[in-house]
Amino acid sequence: MMGWGSMYFTGYRNPTVWAELGMMGDKLSFTNDDTVNKLGIGYIKAQADECAMDTAVRYTLLNAGENGEINAKQMLNQHTRLAALVEEGIVADGWYKDDEDEKQRAWVYHEDGIRLHWNQVSSSYSYDNAQFSANVIGKSIVDIYDRGYTGRGWSLRAGRADYENYRSDLRKHWEGDSFTLIPLMQNIRAMSHYLEDKVVLRVINKSLNRMVKSGKAVQVTAGRGRTFRWNAWGWLDEYRQKHLVTMAKQRKLGDKVNGWEYTKGQVTNMFGVEVCDHEWKPVEEIKTFLLHINIPRLSNYWEYDGYAKTETTTVQLPHLFFDEEEAQNIADEMNQTSYPRAGLSIRLDGKTLMPIVGVHLKTYSMTVDGTAEIESYAEPLEMFKQMQFGSPSIYKQLAKMLRIAPSKFAGSMKTEE
Repeated sequence: MMGWGSMYFTGYRNPTVWAELGMMGDKLSFTNDDTVNKLGIGYIKAQADECAMDTAVRYTLLNAGENGEINAKQMLNQHTRLAALVEEGIVADGWYKDDEDEKQRAWVYHEDGIRLHWNQVSSSYSYDNAQFSANVIGKSIVDIYDRGYTGRGWSLRAGRADYENYRSDLRKHWEGDSFTLIPLMQNIRAMSHYLEDKVVLRVINKSLNRMVKSGKAVQVTAGRGRTFRWNAWGWLDEYRQKHLVTMAKQRKLGDKVNGWEYTKGQVTNMFGVEVCDHEWKPVEEIKTFLLHINIPRLSNYWEYDGYAKTETTTVQLPHLFFDEEEAQNIADEMNQTSYPRAGLSIRLDGKTLMPIVGVHLKTYSMTVDGTAEIESYAEPLEMFKQMQFGSPSIYKQLAKMLRIAPSKFAGSMKTEE
């Protein structure tokens, strides 16, 4: 997706569109490594909207291999030849009539090889519209006019016999029995050889100039026969190495040791290639039960209609319980014996509202790096208790052994008797 300030052209499309039209292959010829194929092809398809030739050149440079440095002539192939048809306006995003005589949108060409599109500046919301109107289909005369009055923004339009009297920039472009266009995909192999090599080379060189300037390609040598290479080998190799490390792990997903389970951890998926930052997690979730005192008080807006008359302030007691029944028994005991006391309750509408002690469940995250020697670790719950009831120095020592460590609960430390 293009960012703010990007310039849009009517010839721009997403690389996935160009891939569907044959401007790039679906695999690389220099390797059988599935990871390299997925990353390289996926990287090109994930780029921002661009010209057809830019996508074809990207793929050609990538397909030359990691050490490949090639010149424009070596980039002549079916992908760049097809892309040149689009760049030259011979193939355009337009319309044709199907066997039921219905107009359909597709990438099309005319059997006479006339130009159908002139690339021009557009807007972010209309650049990928059809490149000419469907009303030219079936006409006996097709004109072109300068839509932007710049001498470059030509567009097709239904023709007029008296075009010379209509507007000064109108030009007759084609005349015949019926303007008929053919979908590119019906004859793609033959069309890939339609243009002369010198025309394709000219378009390739224009693309390379753009791409070097914008950082899409790297120029290796200058002068006649200048050579180029793909610009993202560093990124591909780095991600591939991470993937290899992921696949080489000795542990198996689901292994359980001392109450810890081996998991994928954080997963990054790049174009179907998975990299996992493996980690150990507790088999059973660490949880405690806390006592909350819910204290009622009059609302600041109790006298106004439509507002709640009371609000509740919640206070958490600084004690940890690992058994829910034990925590609930203590809460019940406190509710039965602690209230009402003078100053601890309020009366509203003839009722006495008192503080209520409730039990609150709290869960904790604890993870260990996947490379750790988990056999030397205590079980998760035991380790958690050591961190909570031990001294601050013990907490810090154990926390360093974890990737994600729970906070030390206030008031949980046991003191010497």
